[in-house]
Amino acid sequence: MASHRKIKTRAGSARWEARWREPGPGGKTVDRKRNFSTEKEAKAHARKMAEEREARGVGDIGKHTVATFLRRWLDHLESRADCAPTTLAGYRRHAEAAIHHIGHVPLEKLAPLDLDRLYATLLAKGGRPYANGKPPKPLSRQSVLHIHRVAHTAFKQAVKWKLIGENPAANATPPSVPDRHTRGYTKAETTRVLEAASGDAVGYCALALLLTTGIRRSELLGLALDSLDLEAGTIAIRRTVTEVRGMPPVVREITKNKSSRRTLSIPPAVVTLLRAQKARVLEDAMAWGAEYHRDPMYLFPGLAGAPMDPMALTVKLRQFRRRAGVEDVQPVHGWRHSAASLLIADGTDVKTTQSRLGHSTPVITLKLYADKVDERDRAAGESLAGYLGPVPKAASDGA
Repeated sequence: MASHRKIKTRAGSARWEARWREPGPGGKTVDRKRNFSTEKEAKAHARKMAEEREARGVGDIGKHTVATFLRRWLDHLESRADCAPTTLAGYRRHAEAAIHHIGHVPLEKLAPLDLDRLYATLLAKGGRPYANGKPPKPLSRQSVLHIHRVAHTAFKQAVKWKLIGENPAANATPPSVPDRHTRGYTKAETTRVLEAASGDAVGYCALALLLTTGIRRSELLGLALDSLDLEAGTIAIRRTVTEVRGMPPVVREITKNKSSRRTLSIPPAVVTLLRAQKARVLEDAMAWGAEYHRDPMYLFPGLAGAPMDPMALTVKLRQFRRRAGVEDVQPVHGWRHSAASLLIADGTDVKTTQSRLGHSTPVITLKLYADKVDERDRAAGESLAGYLGPVPKAASDGA
């Protein structure tokens, strides 16, 4: 039965102690206690432990290690199919890096200090050894931050499942990550890359779509003939094609978020390019015959109409970039960044830009492209200053 009592420390000060019992290794019951500075805190904690540990019989440290819990949690996510395959693969990769170092720790005994030590170890030594036996490399601060976020999400679920009373990751301190400035293609670079791609009809069409729509690589490769309404001049984003390490391209009908499922207008010049690309797809399908993948018929297909390997597109666009002599821009995602920057610079409001890019909220758009918004804000201030007319001499004096 959980209880609380007043005790004296060795220093002679008064403290309040919460006491409770819970299942331990081998089915034995073990006594637990924790000290608090006030009776109210001790009483509340004792009541909480009575509900979570004694009444429900959870917290069996012989059954729930960090490793067993994390893997069961990942299996649970997979069975629910709520996560995109790429997200789940990332969760597994990050969880295994943590398991390599702290997987043996009983879940109930995991403390924030254990996680802080884990982060330091990952930064200094890395996670698991490679499959070929090579020792791991130290992880970047960004990678360790991802591991912390996975741990926080996982242990939050452990609290909901009543396996632990508190989330140890909530009080752990992940490494800080400096903001990285990701740039898009400038107008001059855009012209040079498009010129470098002019001899490749398929590649040029892909670049034109990326620039004028700002869609993601996965969304571009998920476009099919059923996504096009060339009479209306629109494309519908309704599926994605992503890569998961060691697997063929993964097609997913559910897009990244509700805002990702959208219909975008496209300019007449791009409609002309898409008509030609549609004709090429239909010609290839006719040449392949029954072997061609037709459900759906992808706009930018791989071999025999199958979904294109996302890395194949990245390699192609990287070649265009190199021919144009452009450096320090991501070959595919850089076009998305360019589209957003150019939209805002040309006066498009943030809400419209957010909707076109498929961000869930305008806050994300503002966070990513705040520099362009600031430029427009300064220009707006200068424009309004024109209404002041000549500034009176008295107003400009320092008096």
